[in-house]
Amino acid sequence: NSSVERTGVFTAVEKKSLFRLVALNNTIFADVIAKIGILERSDTAWKYLEYADVWEKLREEFEIENRFQKIEFKLNLIQQNSKFFLEVLAGDKSNTLEWIIIILISIEIIVMTVEI
Repeated sequence: NSSVERTGVFTAVEKKSLFRLVALNNTIFADVIAKIGILERSDTAWKYLEYADVWEKLREEFEIENRFQKIEFKLNLIQQNSKFFLEVLAGDKSNTLEWIIIILISIEIIVMTVEI
């Protein structure tokens, strides 16, 4: 962010870094929800009431909900920033392609007028 803030331009290294950050963000979010199952109750806790009580007490003790909300907030912030920068990159690429099309059309018009 700081170099883009100063210069207003992305370098190739910053683009790679941005794509890595987006991938890392998605991986962390998927790991926390799917692999770790941090918000899900275990099968044992579902089957036995005494284990369910222990599960709930541990969730409260370790502040699982609160910590997950903080992680989710931070990951969403990173995701929003990444989305913004990716949209800027897509806009830059779109502008470049539009200029290429304009130049090619201009060349075709010049070639057509020369042939006439």
